[in-house]
Amino acid sequence: MTRRLAALALVASLTVAGSSTDSSAAAKRGDRHAQPTSKRCRAHARCAVVRRPKRRLAAGAPLERLLGVGRGPSCDPGPAPGPGQPEDPAPEAPVLPRFVSVAAREFSLTLSRPLVGAGAVTVELRNSGEDPHNLVVSPEGTHSSLATSSELDPGTYERRSVTLAPGRYQLWCSLEFHEGLGMSATLRVQ
Repeated sequence: MTRRLAALALVASLTVAGSSTDSSAAAKRGDRHAQPTSKRCRAHARCAVVRRPKRRLAAGAPLERLLGVGRGPSCDPGPAPGPGQPEDPAPEAPVLPRFVSVAAREFSLTLSRPLVGAGAVTVELRNSGEDPHNLVVSPEGTHSSLATSSELDPGTYERRSVTLAPGRYQLWCSLEFHEGLGMSATLRVQ
């Protein structure tokens, strides 16, 4: 840190010692390069610090003012990534809900959402129909039951928790002829 301050003090003293008449003469001539412009930090593309051109300060200015200490945000990029590490960490994926409500109507199942997160998923069956219904959760393409609800009367509901790995699952009513009449839906788990 002291080496950096010493180097900055040397640069500042050279800037102060230099003549400012050449820039004022260029301004009188209308030279477009005489006007100071601001530039983004070149070292860090995402850095919000705006670097301004060096200002020539009068001799005897306080060292803090010459070095710009304590003013504005720092342009420190932080530690460099190690070997094999990505420069920017990947943004975190949104957390998916682990709840799905299934509305059973006469010969149809409607899911509240088609996609849920992997892990312990709560599956709710709401019988909105006129006949009794139940719900079976099985991996897609099989009829092996991972969870089965009770047979529910119209106007009732039941919740079950089942652990699901990423993949596709079939939810269906196992009462006689109900699946064949359209009481089946696909749930994706990610």
